[in-house]
Amino acid sequence: MQYLRILSAFAGQPWAMQPEKLEAISAFLMFKARGGTLSQDEVQARISDRRAEQTVKSPGGIAVLPVSGVISQRMGMMQDISGGTSTDALSQQFDAALADDTVKAIIFAHDSPGGGTYGVDELATKIRDARGIKPIVAQVDSLCASAAYYLASQCDEIVVTPGGEAGSIGVYSVHEDISKMLEKEGITPTLIKAQNGVHKAETANINPLSAEAHDYLQQRVNLAEDAFIKAVADGRKVTQAQVRDNFGKGRMFGAQELVKRGMADRVGTMQDTLQRFGVSAPRLGASANSRRMFAAGENPSLSQIEEVLREAGFPIALATAFVSRGKGALQSESGPDETRTLSPDAKASLLKFIAGLG
Repeated sequence: MQYLRILSAFAGQPWAMQPEKLEAISAFLMFKARGGTLSQDEVQARISDRRAEQTVKSPGGIAVLPVSGVISQRMGMMQDISGGTSTDALSQQFDAALADDTVKAIIFAHDSPGGGTYGVDELATKIRDARGIKPIVAQVDSLCASAAYYLASQCDEIVVTPGGEAGSIGVYSVHEDISKMLEKEGITPTLIKAQNGVHKAETANINPLSAEAHDYLQQRVNLAEDAFIKAVADGRKVTQAQVRDNFGKGRMFGAQELVKRGMADRVGTMQDTLQRFGVSAPRLGASANSRRMFAAGENPSLSQIEEVLREAGFPIALATAFVSRGKGALQSESGPDETRTLSPDAKASLLKFIAGLG
């Protein structure tokens, strides 16, 4: 019954998210509510990386704040389902970057399908009110939909990577009537309500949605969308009518079209944006580089493996000794000479080790 309660909470708030992502999350919750089980590998195949992304400050004093995955005020439930960004945590990171005298500009790095509406308007207002303190840029790299665009529109400018897309301005709610599923499972829930709570649990998904409850949800969605459109208009310095008529009415657009419609300011990569501030892209740590090399089918060199160990806190001498003793994994079939090719088993073991670092 845990996931039935989560389903009820899921249906209890308006969502500013790409429909495809919301449907995937809904399907996952329904699968779990029916008693479905998944191995850890299967869960990881269905959801995005849940490791918390850290704020990166480049040598040039640019704070890069990731806005990735599903956006929610507090990520407890959604973190397990889809990974993502907490507006509360992002707000704290933003405050810290604003207060840090060594930070000369702030870049929100967007790659998000959007999320719930809770906490989004408050953070959007904070970003808009901070304009003028230091440059604030929204870098779309590569997805900025719905609630993510809500936040991006409050920055001084929006830059979209050439292959990126943004938009999906709008809000909707989901009610999934699971009464027939419960009936099939032999479950008959009964709601016990206090006398004064006439409308209590009227949107509960254990019953069909009444016309009156539907109208109530429609009003909530309309109010949330009105706030969304007003915030975008204020942030982009256009009229609300322009947002309603020209900003897609829920559709997504590519980089060039976004600039043409006034929904973004320029087309450019993260590297382009950083270079405008006179700095290069933040250097990835050795463990992150090694993970990317494995994903591309490449093998890290001995020196890179040694650097990974040092990043993990190994003393230099110990890291060197560890790599030296592990040279057998790097030997070719033709002889004892060191090569750049890892055996499949050695590669799998090393990848597992690297994935657990940092």
